[in-house]
Amino acid sequence: MSTPSFFIDIDGVLYGGSAPVSKGPGVIAYLRSRGFPFLLVTNTSRMSASDIQEKLVDLGYQVNTDEILPVSLAAVEYLTHKFDAARCFLIGDDSLARLLEKHGHTVSRKEESADAVVIGQSLWSDFGEVDIAQRLALQGAEVIALHRDATWPDGDVTRIGLGPIVAAIESVIDGAVTVIGKPQRAFFDAALSRAGFARADTVMIGDSIASDIDGAIKAGL
Repeated sequence: MSTPSFFIDIDGVLYGGSAPVSKGPGVIAYLRSRGFPFLLVTNTSRMSASDIQEKLVDLGYQVNTDEILPVSLAAVEYLTHKFDAARCFLIGDDSLARLLEKHGHTVSRKEESADAVVIGQSLWSDFGEVDIAQRLALQGAEVIALHRDATWPDGDVTRIGLGPIVAAIESVIDGAVTVIGKPQRAFFDAALSRAGFARADTVMIGDSIASDIDGAIKAGL
């Protein structure tokens, strides 16, 4: 019998707000002790892998940075593969800007020529940014959203996610927005490749039927 491997969502599965899920650290320790490989996969765009690892360690989890795949890193890899060094108009917070710049991409928040419009999570996205994004798209920039979840949990608060922003832009441009994260099959394919897991032996554990479970099923997990 093949050894199962696991993709595990993070927010809402390993922690909620600033507290770990009950017995969560013990479950990760059990998987490791039994030799069950796992990769933590998340649609969050506001934290790097090292930021997530630091938070998890503070909450009692023993995980390494290379066991974490945030959608922000998948987006960077997509941009690098397609553009090498992309000129990006960014809707998102400074942590995503720093990650893009670290990997050789340029970031602007002004209306100027761009290869890509990158949409990540932000507490205070405004309509002016969406307005600029649609004009850049009409000029040929590829619109790339890190996910299109309708909402996201921020501690005890549920905030509007990228889904409504993506829908607004798609309503006024020709063509679709490129979506990077779950439930896109390409994200699961990239995660399988990164981890070296066999598709048929990999189980997805998550708290979203649409993003985690349906996405995994459609990806053949």
